[in-house]
Amino acid sequence: MGNVNRSNRKPIEKLILAWAAVAVLAVMLTGCWNRKELNELSIVLAVGIDSVGDQYELSLQVVDPSQMTRNKVSDRSPTRVYTEHASTLFEAFRKLTTKASRRMYFSHLQFVIFDEKTAKNGIKVPLDMLFRDHEIRPDFHLAIARKHSAKDIISFVTPSEVLPALDLSKSLKISEKLWAPTTAVNVLDIMQSLTETGIEPVLTGIELIGNPKKGMSLDNVKQPATYASYAYTGVGVFRGDRLVGWLNESDSKALTYISNKVVSTAAVVPCPELDGSFAVEVTHSHIKTIPLVKENKPGIRLEIFIEANLAEVQCQADIADEATFMEMQRAASEELKRVLLSGVHQAQHTYKSDIFGFGETFHRKFPELWREWKGEWAQMFSQLPVEIEMNYNLRRNGKITNPIENNPVIEE
Repeated sequence: MGNVNRSNRKPIEKLILAWAAVAVLAVMLTGCWNRKELNELSIVLAVGIDSVGDQYELSLQVVDPSQMTRNKVSDRSPTRVYTEHASTLFEAFRKLTTKASRRMYFSHLQFVIFDEKTAKNGIKVPLDMLFRDHEIRPDFHLAIARKHSAKDIISFVTPSEVLPALDLSKSLKISEKLWAPTTAVNVLDIMQSLTETGIEPVLTGIELIGNPKKGMSLDNVKQPATYASYAYTGVGVFRGDRLVGWLNESDSKALTYISNKVVSTAAVVPCPELDGSFAVEVTHSHIKTIPLVKENKPGIRLEIFIEANLAEVQCQADIADEATFMEMQRAASEELKRVLLSGVHQAQHTYKSDIFGFGETFHRKFPELWREWKGEWAQMFSQLPVEIEMNYNLRRNGKITNPIENNPVIEE
């Protein structure tokens, strides 16, 4: 009898296994369980966060789907800006559902912009929701609106791209590569600098130039000369998550150099012992930051390797003369050294903010000493001696050997 029961059990077990396999396949073959239909979504490209009273003013730049089709209506803006106020960003996001017929979709977010008041109050709280939401990918860039609200910046009709957020994002990346005073900071950079010791955050500033009111209408792009434009200006310095001040163009360039983010840039240098100046194009830059400990005190040595071309000459220099050319190379090297030391001095003495990550280099190389120093690093950083070892090579002078008014020889 027992044998009969065991034999009857086998078909039952097989049946259970078969149904389990069917169930697994049914789950695997149902497609995207959390799919979202495009005609039910509004694609958010940019977020503006302003502080108004004790609340946040949240502004979202979203794509107008009617303008993304072949039969688009030409007199409509390609984007819409929705605004709502609340004490938390999450509440403001949800309140926006009363103003829009589609669900806001954040997976293609390109840019987040804070106004200066929000940045001075602290960006950790507004960033919490953006870090936490699983739908938001951690690859968007951030900036601070200067002299205007974040809402104004994301409402501006940009001249080059149909979608303003893409224009802002592309311009920031190109500017960082070709013009060193700007720095493209994404959300992962901010997260790292907010959670690690020995490095403070920075964010590039952006402002509107011209007539901002007209710049927010389609008329801004209906003629060659726009009513208003935008520009990235200065780098905001933080202590912790609070904005404490701004670096000017020259000091911002020092930050970009020391952070090894310079791909190419330009510099103007006074001509040695002559009236006028010359311009160089930096084609390669690398700075090695070396932490030093002398008598149990920290120090930094910057080993700098630069290659540059002569781009423009506005003085009566005889470039064909080797001694003159070497003097110009020395002058370019000294000018860069001045820029770097000025930027370091500003961060040390005006803001006491280690935006260069010098503390992090000590953390990596001298972890035991760092445990002693990290509690008072802000004060130690302000007194940190910084040495510069420069290796500057001026390579090419272009097709002509002397300024045009000196009857130059044109090289074939």
